[in-house]
Amino acid sequence: MVKPLTSFRGVYAALLSPRASDGELDATSFQQQVIELNRFSLRGYAINGATGEFTISSDEDIDVLVRTARQEAPQAEILCGIGAGDLRLTVRRAGIAQLAGAHGVLLPMPSFFPYREDDLTAYISAVASSVELPILLYNLPQFTSGLSVDTILSLFAKHSNIIGIKDSSGSLDIVRAMTKAGLPHVRMIGNDSALPEALVEGVCDGVVSGVACALPELMASLFATGGHGDAFARKTGQLQEFIDHLGPLPTPWGLKVASAVRHFTRESYPLPLSPEREAEVAELRGWFMGWYKRTLS
Repeated sequence: MVKPLTSFRGVYAALLSPRASDGELDATSFQQQVIELNRFSLRGYAINGATGEFTISSDEDIDVLVRTARQEAPQAEILCGIGAGDLRLTVRRAGIAQLAGAHGVLLPMPSFFPYREDDLTAYISAVASSVELPILLYNLPQFTSGLSVDTILSLFAKHSNIIGIKDSSGSLDIVRAMTKAGLPHVRMIGNDSALPEALVEGVCDGVVSGVACALPELMASLFATGGHGDAFARKTGQLQEFIDHLGPLPTPWGLKVASAVRHFTRESYPLPLSPEREAEVAELRGWFMGWYKRTLS
């Protein structure tokens, strides 16, 4: 079992969870992804988050994903999403992640049904009381019930093993409030579009980046600028151009295209592609091949 860390810093690639034609986890392709990304200056990996399509992961998948990443990247820090529809499954997945070698867990709110703040507080408190690994709250309001600043700050004060947040909202309100309060908790940006502004304001400690699974060198070098200089401006423009081209496709389908172009993973989708989607995928693939060679090669 890996000794838990108490803080996380730097760039973490939010990994894809490629699937075989029958829908089962493609462990070989996932392994290749980790091997390829190991060539770049990343602090670690986030597994089984939104980029990893956590809503379709099984317990066995989580075990394989974490163990594979741990085996291929023994020096990397591993964060594992434990999102589930109820407390029992969430706690069980945290235990699986811990035994497999994760250093910390990402706790998204339950999806599908809308929940009030008191529901979320009770849920998070129950998880925190049952889980040994450090917990980063995972604010993902586009797909789950969102967390308010007041709720987050009160949970930090109540539970010592809730060590920070991965905020994928696209807003900086939460990390600004944490910074203003002088809290020692980890401020991880989970929305790539919000990273440049967070760097300029000095309100983040790191980023869990979906873009980094396809463009690790861009995200590592952007973070290293600290939000200053000509390199920061240039790389921010490159990041935004890439994100703009992902726009028409559902998350994380565009990242699958770019990752496959770079031979990091095999391209796979959880749903059949309509003719319209096939055309959009082909257009993105063609654009990315040329853009990547001109811009980053």
